[in-house]
Amino acid sequence: MALAWMAAGHRVIHHEGPFNPPSADVLFLHVNQTLVPEEYANCVSKYPVAINGRVFDISRKRYSSIKLEKDCRYDGPVIVKTDKNYGGVPEHRSSFKLFSLASRMLKPPQIHRWRGITNSWGRLSSLDPLEYPIFNSMQDVPLSVWNNHHLIVEKFIPEREKGLYFVRYWTFLGNVSLSGRYGCPHPIVKFRRCVTKITPVDIPEELISLREQLKMDYGRFDYVMHEGKPVVLDVNKTQAAGPLTDETRKQVETLSAGIYFYLKG
Repeated sequence: MALAWMAAGHRVIHHEGPFNPPSADVLFLHVNQTLVPEEYANCVSKYPVAINGRVFDISRKRYSSIKLEKDCRYDGPVIVKTDKNYGGVPEHRSSFKLFSLASRMLKPPQIHRWRGITNSWGRLSSLDPLEYPIFNSMQDVPLSVWNNHHLIVEKFIPEREKGLYFVRYWTFLGNVSLSGRYGCPHPIVKFRRCVTKITPVDIPEELISLREQLKMDYGRFDYVMHEGKPVVLDVNKTQAAGPLTDETRKQVETLSAGIYFYLKG
């Protein structure tokens, strides 16, 4: 998007760190952590406009409508995730490497085989976001998972069709939106695993309300439809674009126009 803005004649300044930030008409707060450190939050007031300048916490427990507690009654399969975004990897890269190594020893998508891979569930602060563990039931979840505040247990309620798992997304910047639905054979659906065409979908009103609640100017929601209602799986405020193909380049250029919702004159 920055390339598109520069091509349109705007000056884009990349600045790392919270100290001595340059002056600008618009600040784009782009900190790849679930909890934005206070020193970054303190920079926001110096700018006329701060995109995502009110988004300091996207912990999963803040928005998950399918999280479970140890004493809940639920008979279906469950999935274990981190409370922090993207498996907690940005905050805990060292522990992620250990768990990622263990996860690759399994043949995904195996269910309920995670109990024996480690005796350290209670100490884990990150998980492989491409291999979140799935269990057949709450009873199969190790006790130490429930006692680990870094982890969260959710209902596993995938959107399935013709043997594939599907996820929907809504990406937005200001008043510009992109949305779609795509599928893959793996229960943890990611763009890199997509085996279908991306088809456009309508944006549910519930997601619009959630965006307002989280005060997000820019980001992406991943969700599924369950019993006619959207269920949000992930909230991302620092999404990556991946390789720029002709299709993704058009999408990025379209989304980049959302800056004019904030950039006046």
